[in-house]
Amino acid sequence: MKFSPTNFNFSDLSMRETKELVVYTETYENASQFRPKENSIFIFGSSSEDRAGHIDSWRATAESVTFKEIHSESNINFFLKGELNPYSLRSDGDLSRFFSTPDSYDVVYLDITGLTHSVWAGLLKKAILSKLHVIVIYVEPDSYLRSSAPVEGQIYDLSSRIQGISPLPGFAVLSSRGNADFTFVPLLGFEGTRLRFMIEQVQPGHERITPVIGSPGFKPWYVFETYLGNKSALTETDAWQSARYAPANCPFSCFYLLEEISESSEANALKIALIGTKPHALGAVLFSMSSQKPTELVHDHPIRKTGRTDGMARLLAYNVSFLFDENSGIYKRAQLTTSRRR
Repeated sequence: MKFSPTNFNFSDLSMRETKELVVYTETYENASQFRPKENSIFIFGSSSEDRAGHIDSWRATAESVTFKEIHSESNINFFLKGELNPYSLRSDGDLSRFFSTPDSYDVVYLDITGLTHSVWAGLLKKAILSKLHVIVIYVEPDSYLRSSAPVEGQIYDLSSRIQGISPLPGFAVLSSRGNADFTFVPLLGFEGTRLRFMIEQVQPGHERITPVIGSPGFKPWYVFETYLGNKSALTETDAWQSARYAPANCPFSCFYLLEEISESSEANALKIALIGTKPHALGAVLFSMSSQKPTELVHDHPIRKTGRTDGMARLLAYNVSFLFDENSGIYKRAQLTTSRRR
């Protein structure tokens, strides 16, 4: 049986049971309702997207909050507004310098909405390993820019081009042995051309592809468009039959799902492709930091198109530090036994 929109029964989506899993998320239906706590640092990136400017409505009234605005990002470094020297993502000294401050602070807010994967992932890892209390902020777009001439694999007009596959700075790359025996886990978005490129470059065995689809999506119909956008590659590899699901805006659900996939996989390693939502990518980054199985995060570093999103929807605050055991020498996966939703 081959996948097509006419013969796939979407009522058969096997949603995972999550009531026993801890989800440390606070949801704000309107981004203007959010306020950072006092004695905190708020890190964010400049962007042309409406949703990246959500802090404008409350920044002037935020008391005891230090704002750090990042601009001029690349795959290896970034600049902080008001400073002349860049911070290297490959320099532990530079990242330590970024978080150093003469004033004490209780919470680090890392707003990933307008930041590239390379930058926010590098900052997150440094903050977690430094045992800072980190809350990640993400604002959903109200809508995505649709392609004026949609073709298969490009329903939405989101990326102008991709820069090519390279590892995220500071994250592990598989050894030659692991590179030959791995399960490939693409976290899917709308851009089927990116999935096809990943498969061509990574060359996984078709029987070892386990796609992860955001369901429910930011909008109810996005799961259908994810399948349509990726139809060609999913059909050619039969990978649609192995698809798994996690809410598109929940990094914790994605984190737990990756644990399940890792435990059930007979391969020696995982390669996780970050081509879906930022919350799913966040779950993958957190998983890679705590996984006992060798894990490589695969990213194609797309150049984001101007006007790719419009408006802003919900703001989500992810208390990611709660996933880790602060009593260990370095952070490791906490043993969570109590069900709690924030």
